[in-house]
Amino acid sequence: MRFEGQVAIVTGAASGLGRAYAIALAERGARVVLVDNEVAKTEDVSCKPIIDLSPGSGLKSCCDAIKSIGGECQPFSLDVTCSQDIGSMVDCVIERWGRVDILINNAGVHRPCAFEQMSEVSWKHQLDVDLNGTFYMTKAVWPYMTRQGYGRIVMSGASSVYGDMHETSFSASKMAVIGLVNSLHLEGEEHGIAVNSIIPHAVTGMTAAHLAPSVRPLFSKTTVTATMLYLCSSKSPSGQHLLAAAGGISHAAMVEFSPSRFKAEECTPEVITERWGEIYKAKPITVHRSGEAQVLAWAKASAEKRHITLE
Repeated sequence: MRFEGQVAIVTGAASGLGRAYAIALAERGARVVLVDNEVAKTEDVSCKPIIDLSPGSGLKSCCDAIKSIGGECQPFSLDVTCSQDIGSMVDCVIERWGRVDILINNAGVHRPCAFEQMSEVSWKHQLDVDLNGTFYMTKAVWPYMTRQGYGRIVMSGASSVYGDMHETSFSASKMAVIGLVNSLHLEGEEHGIAVNSIIPHAVTGMTAAHLAPSVRPLFSKTTVTATMLYLCSSKSPSGQHLLAAAGGISHAAMVEFSPSRFKAEECTPEVITERWGEIYKAKPITVHRSGEAQVLAWAKASAEKRHITLE
């Protein structure tokens, strides 16, 4: 699987999985745009794309690694919450390389906090980076992908989509990104744009402290990187959510358990309480292609029960 002639933008590329994704794409022939906001991790900065990087920069280190294997890259130090600077960055990429084929929205923040202690500022910052930053990046490349009739967009999810203690803002932002994938891929189909998410877990600076020393060696970046490359390829599905960690890859989806049927005059909260054991996880399970498809399924089932013919 090769990516010659393709241009990939990777956010959060200065370290961790973002760095691994960028190098893996470069190894397989892609030209890679490296985006990160290293300085903002410790202090406030103005939103200005910076191409001249300091010697100790993670972006420079990633760029040097790519150049050492003969790859091409262009680093930008900017904040993904600044839509204007994202637009300027994409303009620079188009001017230099003429296209954008792949976008990996990997940038994010992780600050666990008990809900009672969470401030509005912290909540808004989480959503601004994880959700709004993903929106700004995707919005900036979307017109170019639609015009060229091809694109691959991968959103970074997290295991917190299932819910974890002290992860309310993280879980909320990542679930919002899952929703973005579910709807955006429908709009991308006619333009040859595949939109997916990856829920990865590997040893990085963000996760190392949460993994026991005995299991850390199991969580290498290999499985995650291979899954990401698949989602960036021409063979990629669309509208899917893949979990990748510790040598395992699985597919996740929102499913609906079989509905229990009620006559209107019999449907009361008391009846629902009595039948909850029947409603909960009733088989079979249905996977709907879209929200509209789910509504249509509800309409068909209800109409059939009432002997109503739908056109």
